Amino acid sequence: MAVVKTATTLEEMAQDLAERASENLKGVILDLLRTGVDVGREPLLLECSLSGLRDSTGNSIDQIRVASIGLDARVSPPVISSSPIGHQTSLIGRKREPSPKRRKLTELGSEHARTFDQEVHNFVVTSQTGGDVGTAVRTELTPQHQIMQRSTLEKFLAGIWQSIYSGIKLDPTEIIEQWQAIESSGQPRLLTTERDSAFRRPSAAQTSFERMNVLTRKVSQASRTCRSLEVIVQAHWVQCFDDRVAELTLSLPREKAKKQTIVEACMGFSWSEKELRNKMGVWRGYHDIALSGGWAALVFAGMGLYRFCKYRSSFTAGTFDTLKARKHRFEVAADTLHPRWRHLLGIIGRPTERKYTGHPHDWVVAGPGDEALPLPKTYHQWDKDFSYTHLDEANIDADFWGASDPRTVSSPSSDGAYTCDTCGEHQSDDPTANYCSCFPNLYGSVKAVPAPVQIFRTPNGKNNGLIACCTVESGAAIGEFIGQITSGLADLDVMVGQTDSTTYQIWQGRQGNHTRFINHSCRPNSEYERFVWLGTQRIVLVSRGVRAEEEITVDYSDVYWRDLDKVCLCGHSQCRYNKRGGNLPVAPAPS
Repeated sequence: MAVVKTATTLEEMAQDLAERASENLKGVILDLLRTGVDVGREPLLLECSLSGLRDSTGNSIDQIRVASIGLDARVSPPVISSSPIGHQTSLIGRKREPSPKRRKLTELGSEHARTFDQEVHNFVVTSQTGGDVGTAVRTELTPQHQIMQRSTLEKFLAGIWQSIYSGIKLDPTEIIEQWQAIESSGQPRLLTTERDSAFRRPSAAQTSFERMNVLTRKVSQASRTCRSLEVIVQAHWVQCFDDRVAELTLSLPREKAKKQTIVEACMGFSWSEKELRNKMGVWRGYHDIALSGGWAALVFAGMGLYRFCKYRSSFTAGTFDTLKARKHRFEVAADTLHPRWRHLLGIIGRPTERKYTGHPHDWVVAGPGDEALPLPKTYHQWDKDFSYTHLDEANIDADFWGASDPRTVSSPSSDGAYTCDTCGEHQSDDPTANYCSCFPNLYGSVKAVPAPVQIFRTPNGKNNGLIACCTVESGAAIGEFIGQITSGLADLDVMVGQTDSTTYQIWQGRQGNHTRFINHSCRPNSEYERFVWLGTQRIVLVSRGVRAEEEITVDYSDVYWRDLDKVCLCGHSQCRYNKRGGNLPVAPAPS
């Protein structure tokens, strides 16, 4: 950040940095103590260093140790009530414990057969308890990594993903609507509801609330769109600034060329040089983010973008490598979930056409920096005619089941209502009438965008897998196991479900959702559970605590592996199936 080095400015910078360091230090130490580290018997030494610094010429400076503070032993050791390091509850912080009524799939069967060998193998998706199998994958702390607080970069990346997978709408027409919001009569156009009048309640307060929901949403979206346009223009201004400096350098020394360009900018902005330099430091951060992570990373950056670019504490080569590696992943999600976001780039003359179209899971994100691949292409070595249809709801095979649903386990009460077996609350597809909150991202609430997960090309021979873009809290649903509800299939990969009255199969070979692409692990971070919604049995994939950027896995169980002629590639140190003999055919991603 380029500033005029006055005593006042330096004092303000020092004060701001010290205050923010102090705010975070308590939480960092508290998290460390909760791991079971013992303090209070020996003198302590607090080391403080800074990175992300630049010298007066703008060149990066390596990490500098700025303080070494000694602390005496007059500290009472804390009483640790949490679990040992590595235990799920101590590192994850479960939001809630699963209800005993929500049954894990200890009895849910599945039949598996690879089409290339025409063999059928039965397997059971189990939820084993006890030992290490019942907990999510967690990296134990090492002496080099004792701080459990998320880094500034991790927070920044989380903000991008959360913004992309949120309900925001980035569209230039939202801004135009604001300028046309007031009609000649003076009545705001946006104060109209978008719901059908049949659903409106004849209450003045309700009507006013609905109108304000529409108005506030549209104004918020317009404001967010304006903010995105602002950072796009400011990032592009930096490029134009650099181009102008390069042009003047042909006839002037670089420092004089830069000085003249700054003067020209100050005249255009009617700002002082100090004001311009302060803003340039932030704008250059925007430019660097767009250059490495692509425009999607900048446009969808969260609320922390300004602070991230102002203080530049994470502006290192590693940060830009991380952003570059995720560039196409950001673009896949942004293009498929926000089809018009690139229209914002038209303001600086950039292309506005989408690069990735269709469903978010029509694309397989590949290695770092590589463009995403069409999903069918990743299966052409086994099936050149492969295609996949993404479903939001299960498809009942009418040829086998007719008009009935074999998953039905209960009927509504006399008044047509359903009660949740887990929480005992009323269930309804109408969000205003539903009180069951067992899996709110799946049932009984406003439908959200697709799950924040992406299909990715695994590096170790498992073909495709599923990676989490955002952290999924323990106990939260990752998705319902959706496919075609059928029966009687052989030599195909199916999941077998069972009720008290019948047995059925769920086939995801050519239609389903993202749960098809989940790989096995001997140390899984998710599990399947039975759940009844509106009297119909569902199979839900539930997180055991999945971290952002982590592959989502389940345990296929011993029954699956018993007669399967292949080794496990999960790579866990306690892998149960990595020393198996026989022919080991390479198979596409399991379903």
